[in-house]
Amino acid sequence: MVLQDNPPDGFHRIDFDRGRPDPTFNSHVGTLYAKRGEKGTPDEFVMGFRVHPHLCNPAGGLHGGMMMTVADLVGTMGGGTLIGLRKFLPTVSMTFDFVAPARIGDWVEGRCVVVRQTRSLLFTDITLSVNGERFLRASQIAKIPSGDGLAFAKARLDRGATPAA
Repeated sequence: MVLQDNPPDGFHRIDFDRGRPDPTFNSHVGTLYAKRGEKGTPDEFVMGFRVHPHLCNPAGGLHGGMMMTVADLVGTMGGGTLIGLRKFLPTVSMTFDFVAPARIGDWVEGRCVVVRQTRSLLFTDITLSVNGERFLRASQIAKIPSGDGLAFAKARLDRGATPAA
């Protein structure tokens, strides 16, 4: 069975490498999508992906490592977006609660809420859900680099791409 990603309207593939000769880890974890919604709403930044068999554990549920990877990206990319930063925010600490499994074929969405921002740290709460039902809850602390820091100059939404199979 070959699954199509078929992201919902408004989602665009994230091109993490954008011409980089050697792909980074983020390009290997699956095709990830994002959409931007109205500022100040839960949809201001949403990351999504389709659960394919290669992302699952032997029991047929989404692998915990994939859940943690996506939650990390939602916290840093989404949290940075919510506070208006285009910097790379390295993760300092994360905690995870695995509430339920996600299954092959599910469309997963990740959202975050900024809990607190200091001069050098960003605290976020992250949720991964399927059809509005939460299956992972995470808390993250990310470092806000001083000065210009490393910008997310490479990662961008590929608005002209045809959705991946």
